[in-house]
Amino acid sequence: MKVVVLPAPFQGHLPSMIQLAKRFAVQCPSLSFTIILMGTPSFSTANAAASIAAEKASGVDIDSIEIPSVQLANPENIKPLTQLSLYTEFHRASLSDALRSLQASSTPISAFLIDFFCTNAIDVATSLCIPTYIFFTSSAVQLALMLHLPKLDLETKSEFRELTTKLEVPGMLPVDPRDLPAPVLLDRKNDEYKWFLYHCKRLPEARGILVNSFLDLEPTAFKALAEGECLPGGRTPAVYAVGPMIGNPETTSGVGDSSHECLKWLDEHPDGSVVFLCFGSRGAFVAEQIREIARGLELSGYRFLWSVLPPSHRRPGVSIHPTVDPFEALPTGFIERTKGRGLVWSGWTPQVAILSHRATGGFVSHCGWNSTLESVWFGVPLIAWPLYAEQRMNAVEIVRDIGVGLGLEKEGGDGSDGGLVRGEELERAVRTLLESEKGRKVREKMKEMKELGRRAVEDGG
Repeated sequence: MKVVVLPAPFQGHLPSMIQLAKRFAVQCPSLSFTIILMGTPSFSTANAAASIAAEKASGVDIDSIEIPSVQLANPENIKPLTQLSLYTEFHRASLSDALRSLQASSTPISAFLIDFFCTNAIDVATSLCIPTYIFFTSSAVQLALMLHLPKLDLETKSEFRELTTKLEVPGMLPVDPRDLPAPVLLDRKNDEYKWFLYHCKRLPEARGILVNSFLDLEPTAFKALAEGECLPGGRTPAVYAVGPMIGNPETTSGVGDSSHECLKWLDEHPDGSVVFLCFGSRGAFVAEQIREIARGLELSGYRFLWSVLPPSHRRPGVSIHPTVDPFEALPTGFIERTKGRGLVWSGWTPQVAILSHRATGGFVSHCGWNSTLESVWFGVPLIAWPLYAEQRMNAVEIVRDIGVGLGLEKEGGDGSDGGLVRGEELERAVRTLLESEKGRKVREKMKEMKELGRRAVEDGG
């Protein structure tokens, strides 16, 4: 049987989808997988194609094809989800041609597995009588919200960001409106909100939804999804917990690129003694926030490994300047004063290998779902610092609901992406995580989730 896979051309979505296809191909030898790679001007498919080719060379029945890139007018003025949705729209003809060609092969297509932000591709598969399944790369809580959002949209008269009372969503504790995913907090006339709602409305059309999570991590959400509570009066597709699915599987046992300088540095430090700070590929901060992070790390007295990007000119994750040296934003003398116990690294860091290292004892993270699952896989407790997208909801779940992390208070702003985390606040969080009784409970809870997560993907899990 052949399964065709359509990932979103986002760095945070593609790796876990490739790993899902690989896992199924290994566990079910009767299945073969073809991954369709959509190129965009800002996303190269070369790395993904090389990764898939390496899996194929190792004997996994997995292959890839690429469809031509399309160009949007003025993409710099279009928000990410709108861009992705338009790319999928404009790829329809090429996608249809690819599916027809694959359907005509000796092994017809049994299923079409798509990213949850590519639901406009459902129409293409339906026209060819191919059943569609969705891979949900975020949490079960996020899925519960997305299935329920069309109902909230009809019932809520004001903008969501203007609400003063918590929202009731099946499968989760009451949620502060300010913690909703970024597109939901925009004006409802905004294209980004409209596309988000569009994908929410189309989710029920899938034959099934595969979620990158596991039952013990989010039991309440999975129960609500299974019982159809999130879509009252409607049809909820079958929901399957298939996680934790993380990228770079060669490092999931702790085997990484040991030649990387960051890993060599970690080798010199005791078990569980280093706090790792990394905020994703869009985790750039204004220069003032970079200085506050440095101050907090220095005040804490703890060992740290900090992956830092060039500063942004406004809020986190927006408009980074890749030619600017991030070290210029650090306080004068900071590197010298923390020499030996701290390493500031500019550029890419092998996050999975770092989290797997015995010396890593805490992770200050933007709370992207992939990063969260990687932390769980290796049992590294979190300090939650959400920046954009659905990360505030992830942070609430990490800290309040699951109990595997600590939160941070921001000074100024409205509790959304704005506001600074002062050095003293970061110092407090680090000390609490590594020294206090509260921190001990968080560390123990993360160890428990680590064991449950690994058990979930064992044979029979």
